[in-house]
Amino acid sequence: MSLQLLRQATRSLTPLLAAKNATLEFVSAGSIGSKRAYAMQGMKGYDDKEAAEERLFFKKEDEKLLRELLSKVRAQAEAADPHSATGTLAAERSALEAIVGGKLSDVEKEAVLKGKHTHF
Repeated sequence: MSLQLLRQATRSLTPLLAAKNATLEFVSAGSIGSKRAYAMQGMKGYDDKEAAEERLFFKKEDEKLLRELLSKVRAQAEAADPHSATGTLAAERSALEAIVGGKLSDVEKEAVLKGKHTHF
């Protein structure tokens, strides 16, 4: 009789165990899915960082190109109107002389003026 009772109990518990296992599988799959969703949200900041780095890179490239363009325009203006360029250069030299006086040599003053026109 005990064998018969054991078989009957096993038959009655089998559907309950199957339902319990299905619930456990669903919960574990859901927790993995939520971990993946959390990881994907954590990666979201990297997109923003890459976009900022890209903007910074292109901003620097644009600045470099604009500096080159400005130096070309200045050279063309000096070639087109040498009288005005000579007057401007004389005014810059006198302003620099007023600032530094005799502390710099002529070569150093020319280097400062050249730097003024190439580095903004």
